[in-house]
Amino acid sequence: MQQAHIILVGSGGQPYRDYAFRSLAGRYRLSALLPADPTWQQPHLQDWRTADLTDPDAVTGALKELADDGSAVLTWDETVLEVTAEAAGRLGLHHMSARSAQRCRDKYLTRRLLDEAGLPAVRHGLAHTAREAEEIAARLGFPVVVKPRALAGSVGVVRVEEPEAVAAAFELAGGAGYATLPNGHGILVEEFLDGPEISVDSAVLDGEVSCVQVAAKRLGYAPHFEETGHLVKGWDGTEPWADEVHALVTAAHTALGVEAGVTHAEVRLTSRGPRLVELNGRLGGDLIPYAGQLATGVDLVRAAAAVALRERPDLAPTRALTTEVRFVYPPHDGRVAAVSVGRAAELPGVAHAATLVAPGDTLLLPPRQPIPRLAVLIAEAADEAGCAEVLARALPEVTSEVVPLTGEPGR
Repeated sequence: MQQAHIILVGSGGQPYRDYAFRSLAGRYRLSALLPADPTWQQPHLQDWRTADLTDPDAVTGALKELADDGSAVLTWDETVLEVTAEAAGRLGLHHMSARSAQRCRDKYLTRRLLDEAGLPAVRHGLAHTAREAEEIAARLGFPVVVKPRALAGSVGVVRVEEPEAVAAAFELAGGAGYATLPNGHGILVEEFLDGPEISVDSAVLDGEVSCVQVAAKRLGYAPHFEETGHLVKGWDGTEPWADEVHALVTAAHTALGVEAGVTHAEVRLTSRGPRLVELNGRLGGDLIPYAGQLATGVDLVRAAAAVALRERPDLAPTRALTTEVRFVYPPHDGRVAAVSVGRAAELPGVAHAATLVAPGDTLLLPPRQPIPRLAVLIAEAADEAGCAEVLARALPEVTSEVVPLTGEPGR
């Protein structure tokens, strides 16, 4: 029997998506549409094309060359989600609609549609100038959060405590590297949502939403929202907030018209109940799907491929563990002279250990550079406390030499 054909649009970096390529190549005939010829991706591919992934016409043409009867298209790249959806729609390939992709990508549009649907509100405003941002912040009351209208990975997002800091936050959000809407579309100013933040990964087929896994987000570098790690486990519905979160996430999919795909919702568990931060129309990043597979046995990458093929994904858990993704950052801005994870991968409970940069790379701490990480560890254990014990043993194995930009060696 011939393998089903998956055409992947975009790639992501090897440290963050190699597991996803391996998962697909083990089950499907895999092709890719990339911005440049494949390097590390090539052993997993049977065919590929290169194209300008910002151009819907170019993507449509390249997909048409790659597609055959029964092909399905998939992307986990936030920045090409809308273009992929538009091209798939033109070719009659099953995918989240272009309209729904836009609604997920445009965070201001998300807010409007959630309000219209009567979902728990997050007070907000859209600012086109620093002065407008200051006026909105004064109306909402401090603290506020200033962030790009289109973003990923909390890049360009900052908590602002006082009026004097709003203009600088507006400038930071406007220059964020992942804010891909054209200049002039505005910056979001929102009320600050108290409480811990979680993410919920779901599989959606024909509008039916199945919550699969949940992750408690680790944040650092306040007042910025750098994602320094994720504590991941399967969705079992036992937490006191589970019913409310499930209802909110499901209703958000309906409000945005998301009927197909694997999605990544971010939610704040506030003192007034859960509030949706955003709904992303693609797989989670930061190795969250991989950590979820280690915890539950459910492969969300293959689930996304199954949905793309209009097949019901296998979401039955075979494990009941907890995993924790932990990223290691440099102590200061600088150039990486050396980095190693040592014997970390050999320690009991360490499921994954890898460096994320190479000697010679320059890293600038938030907010000056998105995700300036040295290495990553993934621990697995029965519960959160067990993961903490594993990481306490593994983190000392990660060593680095980072030369400050002033020229003095650092560690």
